[in-house]
Amino acid sequence: MKQLEKAFGNKLAIAIFIAPALILFTLVIPLPILHSFYMSLFKWDMLSTMTYVGFENYKELFSDGIFLSSIWHTIEITVLSLIFQVTLGLFLALCIVNITKGRKYFQNAFFIPNILSSAVIGILWFFVYNYDFGLINSILKSIGLDSLQQEWLSQKYVILALSITTCWQWVGYHMILYIAAISGISQDIIEAAIVDGAQGLKMVTKIIIPQIRPVLRVSIVLIITGSLKYFDMAWIMTEGGPDFASETIATYIYRTAFNKLQYGLGSAASTFLFVVSILVTVLINKFAAKREEVY
Repeated sequence: MKQLEKAFGNKLAIAIFIAPALILFTLVIPLPILHSFYMSLFKWDMLSTMTYVGFENYKELFSDGIFLSSIWHTIEITVLSLIFQVTLGLFLALCIVNITKGRKYFQNAFFIPNILSSAVIGILWFFVYNYDFGLINSILKSIGLDSLQQEWLSQKYVILALSITTCWQWVGYHMILYIAAISGISQDIIEAAIVDGAQGLKMVTKIIIPQIRPVLRVSIVLIITGSLKYFDMAWIMTEGGPDFASETIATYIYRTAFNKLQYGLGSAASTFLFVVSILVTVLINKFAAKREEVY
């Protein structure tokens, strides 16, 4: 123990222990980000000579209507993902946490979509939404609600359809987080609340949610950061269409950089997405930390 304390008091020893991780972190995280920002200052199609243009790519980016609409679509997906995944995940956790028989079955059943690849889920739900033989329209037709049949991946419904698919994939993951947090609440607190008359919705809003607030914060940060870089499902199911109706910032970056070979413009969009992600994460953590201090 004394030797360990001596080692932690030696600054040279601390530097030697930290150096490998620090070098690896510097190579893997900040350098690619800085390189992307550097590339955003050039016009380059990956074939010809790079031309320095300063911040022209950023001016072009914010005058592009498709990019501006992709920001709005990303916000829509983020808000819908928060609503669907947090509320449904919390509801499922509250239902399952008190089940004594079959609890593991329900946990696994809702968690299984999380272990499937996005490609599999994208193809699966592409057929579920199909107008002619998809599951949703088939059910509506079988119960006599033909008038409600829709082209679910049309411009009008595509963002909602993608958000539901994402919820199906990730709600089990957040449910498991909430179950673990609820299970960790002291029984003394629950019993004291029951004695004070807290039951049902009052128990959830006044006792359980405040007690699991740190886990909720982590869950919300994960959902928002995941939605900001939303790419795989939108690309697999619609390729950003129809008519860019499901174009997100991430699909815009891919289309611009690798389909149109406008690497500088794509790098500018990547830098914008990185800055927004950092700002949103910092703001959420600061806001949540203040609420926890108040509590």
